[in-house]
Amino acid sequence: MGQCTAIGGMGRQWPVAAAMLVLSGSALAEGPTAKPQPFGGIPLVRPHAGGPVSSAPASLAEIPGPACTIQQIPVFNAALVEARARLAVAVRLVRDEPAHPHVRQWFGNAPPQVVLGRLQRTATRLANTAGFDIHCNDPARCNAGVGGYVQVWSRVLHDAQGRPAVSYRVDEGQVIGVCPPFFRATMDGVGTRWGILIHEASHVAAETHDHAYVRTDSLALARANGARAAENADNFRLFVETLPRS
Repeated sequence: MGQCTAIGGMGRQWPVAAAMLVLSGSALAEGPTAKPQPFGGIPLVRPHAGGPVSSAPASLAEIPGPACTIQQIPVFNAALVEARARLAVAVRLVRDEPAHPHVRQWFGNAPPQVVLGRLQRTATRLANTAGFDIHCNDPARCNAGVGGYVQVWSRVLHDAQGRPAVSYRVDEGQVIGVCPPFFRATMDGVGTRWGILIHEASHVAAETHDHAYVRTDSLALARANGARAAENADNFRLFVETLPRS
């Protein structure tokens, strides 16, 4: 039987500028015959039969999950595409200018190649989300201000004597989930929807941790311990969200 392991989740309150913003305008509603379209290579995510389609709540954050609805799919897809584009810029900056002040600001004295490798692995994982199930507003996971989370189901193989062969653990499935703060966030500034995806994908792809959250604590971590900053998910999110304009 597979084992469900929670890899990470943004478990603290987002900054007011991000988490407390409510989507303006009406929800992205489509007729009941509309079908979700593939966008940027992610798997189709379909609502439960009979789920809310044409009569969604005013805010996408209020639609109960865990199934993503037709109204939520375009929002997730747009964030995914933006995350891919921003990560590409971030990778180029670290690769071409490893001593750039922006790199040092967020990762201190960490080796740039370590930072680059984790950015590249995160970008690769988001470039193809095959194997990910996408969940939205799962009431079992979305609590205490969580913006998103990832889970991995894994199975440990055993040898002939029944002993676990830990070097042969097989990942059987992955979930990336987004919560109400994701739908309340914007696409600009800090605490963005696409930034949440970068944070969560880095847990799976680059084995990052949650040593610190938000700007102040993440900057302090970079000054105090570059090695830990280079394995902290929010340092990567904020590094990409605050890239200098070219």
